[in-house]
Amino acid sequence: MKAIDNLRTTLEYLPAAVRRSLQRMPDNRLARIQEIRLRSGRPVAVSECGREQFLTPDGTYTTQPECALTAASDDIARSYQAVVSYSVYSHEQDTAEGYVTIRGGCRVGLCGSAVRQNGRLQSVRNISGLNFRIAGEYPGTAASVWRQIGQGSSILIAGAVGSGKTTFLRDVCRMLGNTCRTSLIDERGEIAAVLRGVPQNDVGLMTDVLDGYPRAAGILTALRVLTPDYIVCDEISTIDDADAILQASGCGVHFAATVHAGSVEELRRRTVMQALFDADVFRYCVLLGGNGKVLTIRRLQGT
Repeated sequence: MKAIDNLRTTLEYLPAAVRRSLQRMPDNRLARIQEIRLRSGRPVAVSECGREQFLTPDGTYTTQPECALTAASDDIARSYQAVVSYSVYSHEQDTAEGYVTIRGGCRVGLCGSAVRQNGRLQSVRNISGLNFRIAGEYPGTAASVWRQIGQGSSILIAGAVGSGKTTFLRDVCRMLGNTCRTSLIDERGEIAAVLRGVPQNDVGLMTDVLDGYPRAAGILTALRVLTPDYIVCDEISTIDDADAILQASGCGVHFAATVHAGSVEELRRRTVMQALFDADVFRYCVLLGGNGKVLTIRRLQGT
């Protein structure tokens, strides 16, 4: 789905005043929105190209808080109920992770009070803020990079939060899935945006989607039963993830994956990545800056 289509889908989860304001905006402005933030008792904020401004009732932006719409606690409570489909219990695992994925693959970040049990985060209550991150497809985003790298190479996509890693990875998955057997491990539902078993985003004609699977379990399941040429996954973050990648890579499977890092040097210092570097799993690293801009393409193997 295009970002503007996802934005329109997101409107139904927002307070009525915010929805009316956004509906007054022209399409070219709506298409640039990246995030919508509701904070209890404070101005409603909208981010475009990394810049956050306040939203006015007439569908414009302001830097003056007194001129902006304000999100009341009741507004946030109603939006939160809509986000969890009016069933907090059924989304308890999601809320423990700090977000809920809604239709179209948009992720809603949650702010509130942590509920802990035996030292582990069980859920979040007293929700005081919601951050709607607008997902979208941008076919061709990764095409020029992929032409340089070529199929048959494992690729690592690195960048800071909000750098466009998931958008870039989605386009890589689309290209791979149109040419070879690809397994997508979509733990958070952001890449394929599966709805009732059907991906809403184009992730390739030969892509098998394991929706909601934990990364490590999904990788090993794909390896056992789907005979993929490539496995695509988002956000390598645990030793279990790395171990599963090592096992699949040892069986001849290539990978396209993302990881949080602001530089290749920072990436190399991450403990979870050391075994993958030692085994030369990834041949290339693509480092992204803001808004999906490619800062550098670094060859990893042999360096």
